Amino acid sequence: MKLKKLLSGLVFGAAIVATPVHAAPILSDIVFVVDESGSMGNVQTNLRNNIGLFASILTGTGQVDAQYGLVGYGDRGVSPRMLTDFANAGDFSTAANGLRTNGGTEPGYLATAFALNALDGQSDLFSFRSNAVKNIIILTDEPNNPNNSSFYGTVGGANVDSSVLDSILTDNNALYNGVLRGTSTINSYSSLITGHGGTVFDLNLFNTNDASVVTAFVTDFANKKLQETLDFCDLNPTDPACLPTQDVPEPGTLGLLSLALGGLVFRRRLSKFTATS
Repeated sequence: MKLKKLLSGLVFGAAIVATPVHAAPILSDIVFVVDESGSMGNVQTNLRNNIGLFASILTGTGQVDAQYGLVGYGDRGVSPRMLTDFANAGDFSTAANGLRTNGGTEPGYLATAFALNALDGQSDLFSFRSNAVKNIIILTDEPNNPNNSSFYGTVGGANVDSSVLDSILTDNNALYNGVLRGTSTINSYSSLITGHGGTVFDLNLFNTNDASVVTAFVTDFANKKLQETLDFCDLNPTDPACLPTQDVPEPGTLGLLSLALGGLVFRRRLSKFTATS
Protein backbone atom coordinates (compact mmCIF):
# COMPACT_ATOMS: atom_id res chain seq x y z
CA MET A 1 0.00 0.00 0.00
CA LYS A 2 2.85 2.38 0.89
CA LEU A 3 4.56 1.56 -2.41
CA LYS A 4 1.32 2.30 -4.25
CA LYS A 5 1.04 5.66 -2.50
CA LEU A 6 4.69 6.42 -3.28
CA LEU A 7 4.21 5.70 -6.96
CA SER A 8 0.98 7.67 -7.00
CA GLY A 9 2.72 10.59 -5.35
CA LEU A 10 5.56 10.39 -7.84
CA VAL A 11 3.21 10.65 -10.80
CA PHE A 12 1.05 13.30 -9.18
CA GLY A 13 3.98 15.41 -8.06
CA ALA A 14 5.71 15.12 -11.41
CA ALA A 15 2.56 16.21 -13.22
CA ILE A 16 2.34 19.32 -11.06
CA VAL A 17 5.90 20.62 -10.98
CA ALA A 18 7.96 18.88 -13.65
CA THR A 19 9.11 21.13 -16.47
CA PRO A 20 10.09 19.55 -19.78
CA VAL A 21 13.66 19.93 -20.96
CA HIS A 22 13.97 22.13 -24.06
CA ALA A 23 17.09 21.71 -26.16
CA ALA A 24 18.72 24.93 -27.28
CA PRO A 25 19.26 25.51 -31.00
CA ILE A 26 22.32 23.76 -32.43
CA LEU A 27 25.04 26.33 -33.06
CA SER A 28 26.53 26.08 -36.55
CA ASP A 29 29.54 28.08 -37.74
CA ILE A 30 29.57 27.93 -41.55
CA VAL A 31 32.49 29.02 -43.73
CA PHE A 32 31.93 29.35 -47.48
CA VAL A 33 35.16 28.76 -49.41
CA VAL A 34 34.76 30.33 -52.86
CA ASP A 35 36.88 29.88 -55.98
CA GLU A 36 37.90 33.26 -57.48
CA SER A 37 38.68 32.17 -61.03
CA GLY A 38 37.13 33.90 -64.02
CA SER A 39 34.32 31.38 -64.50
CA MET A 40 32.81 31.92 -61.03
CA GLY A 41 31.12 35.31 -61.49
CA ASN A 42 27.52 34.03 -61.58
CA VAL A 43 28.16 31.76 -58.61
CA GLN A 44 29.52 34.63 -56.54
CA THR A 45 26.59 36.87 -57.45
CA ASN A 46 24.06 34.17 -56.65
CA LEU A 47 25.73 33.45 -53.31
CA ARG A 48 25.66 37.14 -52.40
CA ASN A 49 22.03 37.57 -53.44
CA ASN A 50 20.68 34.37 -51.90
CA ILE A 51 22.47 34.02 -48.57
CA GLY A 52 19.40 35.58 -46.94
CA LEU A 53 17.12 32.87 -48.34
CA PHE A 54 19.60 30.19 -47.32
CA ALA A 55 19.79 31.58 -43.78
CA SER A 56 16.02 31.93 -43.41
CA ILE A 57 15.50 28.26 -44.26
CA LEU A 58 18.41 26.97 -42.20
CA THR A 59 17.46 28.86 -39.05
CA GLY A 60 13.74 29.41 -39.61
CA THR A 61 12.63 26.40 -37.57
CA GLY A 62 14.57 27.56 -34.52
CA GLN A 63 16.55 24.31 -34.46
CA VAL A 64 19.79 25.86 -35.71
CA ASP A 65 21.60 29.09 -34.84
CA ALA A 66 24.06 29.82 -37.67
CA GLN A 67 26.64 32.44 -38.54
CA TYR A 68 28.62 32.76 -41.75
CA GLY A 69 32.25 33.33 -42.67
CA LEU A 70 33.77 33.75 -46.13
CA VAL A 71 37.07 32.70 -47.75
CA GLY A 72 38.10 33.66 -51.25
CA TYR A 73 40.92 31.73 -52.91
CA GLY A 74 42.63 31.44 -56.28
CA ASP A 75 42.69 35.07 -57.34
CA ARG A 76 45.96 36.43 -58.76
CA GLY A 77 47.52 36.10 -55.34
CA VAL A 78 46.34 32.44 -55.20
CA SER A 79 46.58 32.20 -51.40
CA PRO A 80 43.30 32.04 -49.46
CA ARG A 81 42.08 35.17 -47.71
CA MET A 82 39.34 36.00 -45.24
CA LEU A 83 36.67 38.33 -46.56
CA THR A 84 34.68 38.25 -43.34
CA ASP A 85 34.85 36.55 -39.99
CA PHE A 86 31.54 35.12 -38.79
CA ALA A 87 28.66 37.47 -39.45
CA ASN A 88 24.94 37.50 -40.06
CA ALA A 89 23.55 36.97 -43.55
CA GLY A 90 23.32 40.69 -44.34
CA ASP A 91 26.91 41.46 -43.41
CA PHE A 92 28.07 38.32 -45.21
CA SER A 93 26.33 39.51 -48.38
CA THR A 94 28.10 42.85 -48.16
CA ALA A 95 31.47 41.16 -47.64
CA ALA A 96 30.87 38.92 -50.66
CA ASN A 97 31.12 42.01 -52.86
CA GLY A 98 34.87 41.66 -52.30
CA LEU A 99 35.12 38.35 -54.13
CA ARG A 100 37.24 38.47 -57.31
CA THR A 101 37.22 36.67 -60.66
CA ASN A 102 40.79 37.18 -61.85
CA GLY A 103 42.50 33.91 -60.92
CA GLY A 104 43.34 30.58 -62.46
CA THR A 105 45.19 28.56 -59.81
CA GLU A 106 42.87 27.13 -57.17
CA PRO A 107 44.40 25.34 -54.14
CA GLY A 108 41.10 24.27 -52.60
CA TYR A 109 42.63 21.92 -50.03
CA LEU A 110 44.79 24.77 -48.78
CA ALA A 111 41.78 27.12 -48.67
CA THR A 112 39.77 24.58 -46.67
CA ALA A 113 42.62 24.25 -44.17
CA PHE A 114 42.70 28.05 -43.94
CA ALA A 115 38.95 28.06 -43.18
CA LEU A 116 39.70 25.83 -40.19
CA ASN A 117 42.55 28.05 -38.90
CA ALA A 118 45.07 25.28 -39.63
CA LEU A 119 47.80 26.93 -41.74
CA ASP A 120 51.25 27.53 -40.28
CA GLY A 121 51.59 31.14 -39.14
CA GLN A 122 48.02 32.01 -40.11
CA SER A 123 47.15 35.48 -38.82
CA ASP A 124 43.52 35.85 -39.92
CA LEU A 125 41.64 33.38 -37.74
CA PHE A 126 37.95 32.56 -37.73
CA SER A 127 36.31 32.99 -34.32
CA PHE A 128 34.57 29.63 -34.10
CA ARG A 129 32.29 29.24 -31.11
CA SER A 130 33.58 26.49 -28.83
CA ASN A 131 30.21 24.72 -28.82
CA ALA A 132 29.33 25.07 -32.51
CA VAL A 133 29.29 22.56 -35.34
CA LYS A 134 32.02 23.50 -37.83
CA ASN A 135 30.71 23.41 -41.36
CA ILE A 136 32.82 24.11 -44.46
CA ILE A 137 31.23 24.57 -47.90
CA ILE A 138 33.51 24.83 -50.94
CA LEU A 139 32.25 26.22 -54.26
CA THR A 140 34.49 25.55 -57.25
CA ASP A 141 34.60 24.32 -60.82
CA GLU A 142 38.26 23.23 -60.66
CA PRO A 143 40.03 20.35 -58.93
CA ASN A 144 42.55 21.14 -56.24
CA ASN A 145 45.64 22.67 -57.89
CA PRO A 146 48.54 22.85 -57.78
CA ASN A 147 49.10 19.47 -56.15
CA ASN A 148 52.09 20.95 -54.35
CA SER A 149 50.81 24.26 -52.99
CA SER A 150 53.37 24.64 -50.20
CA PHE A 151 54.55 27.92 -51.75
CA TYR A 152 51.19 29.39 -50.69
CA GLY A 153 50.93 27.76 -47.26
CA THR A 154 51.73 24.65 -45.22
CA VAL A 155 50.42 22.69 -42.25
CA GLY A 156 53.14 21.42 -39.93
CA GLY A 157 55.61 22.29 -42.67
CA ALA A 158 53.87 19.94 -45.11
CA ASN A 159 51.98 20.48 -48.32
CA VAL A 160 48.21 20.32 -47.83
CA ASP A 161 47.28 17.21 -49.79
CA SER A 162 44.11 15.14 -49.37
CA SER A 163 45.47 13.10 -46.45
CA VAL A 164 46.55 16.22 -44.55
CA LEU A 165 43.17 17.85 -45.17
CA ASP A 166 41.38 14.67 -44.10
CA SER A 167 43.23 14.81 -40.77
CA ILE A 168 42.37 18.49 -40.30
CA LEU A 169 38.67 17.86 -40.93
CA THR A 170 38.75 14.90 -38.52
CA ASP A 171 40.54 16.86 -35.80
CA ASN A 172 37.88 19.58 -36.05
CA ASN A 173 34.97 17.12 -36.36
CA ALA A 174 33.94 19.36 -39.25
CA LEU A 175 31.26 18.79 -41.85
CA TYR A 176 32.43 19.28 -45.44
CA ASN A 177 30.22 20.01 -48.44
CA GLY A 178 31.00 20.82 -52.04
CA VAL A 179 29.09 22.70 -54.73
CA LEU A 180 31.08 21.40 -57.67
CA ARG A 181 31.17 21.10 -61.45
CA GLY A 182 33.12 18.70 -63.67
CA THR A 183 34.25 15.11 -63.26
CA SER A 184 37.83 15.95 -62.29
CA THR A 185 36.63 18.49 -59.73
CA ILE A 186 34.18 16.05 -58.18
CA ASN A 187 36.86 13.35 -58.09
CA SER A 188 39.21 15.76 -56.35
CA TYR A 189 36.82 16.43 -53.47
CA SER A 190 34.13 13.75 -53.28
CA SER A 191 35.87 11.28 -50.97
CA LEU A 192 36.72 14.04 -48.50
CA ILE A 193 33.16 15.34 -48.62
CA THR A 194 31.39 12.01 -48.20
CA GLY A 195 33.93 11.02 -45.55
CA HIS A 196 33.00 14.05 -43.46
CA GLY A 197 29.23 13.98 -43.41
CA GLY A 198 28.61 16.06 -46.51
CA THR A 199 27.13 15.93 -49.98
CA VAL A 200 28.30 16.94 -53.45
CA PHE A 201 25.90 19.47 -55.01
CA ASP A 202 25.68 20.46 -58.69
CA LEU A 203 27.33 23.83 -59.31
CA ASN A 204 25.53 24.09 -62.67
CA LEU A 205 22.29 24.78 -60.77
CA PHE A 206 23.96 27.72 -59.03
CA ASN A 207 25.95 29.03 -61.99
CA THR A 208 23.01 30.38 -63.96
CA ASN A 209 21.03 33.56 -64.53
CA ASP A 210 17.73 31.69 -64.22
CA ALA A 211 16.36 32.98 -60.91
CA SER A 212 13.84 30.15 -60.54
CA VAL A 213 16.57 27.52 -60.90
CA VAL A 214 18.77 29.32 -58.37
CA THR A 215 15.92 29.67 -55.88
CA ALA A 216 15.04 25.99 -56.17
CA PHE A 217 18.69 25.05 -55.69
CA VAL A 218 19.18 27.27 -52.63
CA THR A 219 15.96 25.99 -51.06
CA ASP A 220 16.99 22.36 -51.54
CA PHE A 221 20.53 23.07 -50.40
CA ALA A 222 19.44 24.85 -47.22
CA ASN A 223 16.95 22.15 -46.29
CA LYS A 224 19.60 19.48 -46.72
CA LYS A 225 22.05 21.50 -44.64
CA LEU A 226 19.44 21.79 -41.91
CA GLN A 227 18.88 18.03 -41.90
CA GLU A 228 22.62 17.41 -42.06
CA THR A 229 23.16 19.50 -38.92
CA LEU A 230 20.40 17.66 -37.06
CA ASP A 231 21.81 14.32 -38.20
CA PHE A 232 25.25 15.39 -36.98
CA CYS A 233 23.93 15.66 -33.45
CA ASP A 234 22.14 12.33 -33.72
CA LEU A 235 25.49 10.75 -34.63
CA ASN A 236 27.58 12.86 -32.22
CA PRO A 237 25.43 13.34 -29.10
CA THR A 238 28.45 14.17 -26.90
CA ASP A 239 29.78 16.88 -29.20
CA PRO A 240 29.69 20.24 -27.33
CA ALA A 241 27.26 21.63 -29.92
CA CYS A 242 24.82 18.79 -29.31
CA LEU A 243 24.61 18.70 -25.53
CA PRO A 244 21.21 19.72 -24.11
CA THR A 245 20.77 23.07 -22.46
CA GLN A 246 21.59 23.15 -18.76
CA ASP A 247 19.05 25.85 -17.96
CA VAL A 248 16.37 23.32 -17.07
CA PRO A 249 18.11 20.06 -16.07
CA GLU A 250 16.39 16.74 -16.51
CA PRO A 251 15.26 15.39 -13.10
CA GLY A 252 17.66 12.82 -11.60
CA THR A 253 16.89 10.15 -9.04
CA LEU A 254 16.90 12.56 -6.09
CA GLY A 255 14.73 14.98 -8.01
CA LEU A 256 12.17 12.27 -8.73
CA LEU A 257 12.09 11.24 -5.07
CA SER A 258 11.53 14.87 -4.11
CA LEU A 259 8.64 15.02 -6.55
CA ALA A 260 7.20 11.86 -5.02
CA LEU A 261 7.39 13.20 -1.47
CA GLY A 262 5.97 16.53 -2.57
CA GLY A 263 3.11 14.73 -4.28
CA LEU A 264 2.31 12.68 -1.16
CA VAL A 265 2.25 15.76 1.04
CA PHE A 266 0.00 17.53 -1.42
CA ARG A 267 -2.36 14.55 -1.61
CA ARG A 268 -2.60 14.30 2.18
CA ARG A 269 -3.37 17.97 2.53
CA LEU A 270 -5.91 17.72 -0.22
CA SER A 271 -7.56 14.72 1.51
CA LYS A 272 -7.79 16.56 4.84
CA PHE A 273 -9.26 19.61 3.16
CA THR A 274 -11.88 17.44 1.41
CA ALA A 275 -12.80 15.63 4.64
CA THR A 276 -13.39 18.89 6.52
CA SER A 277 -15.31 20.57 3.73
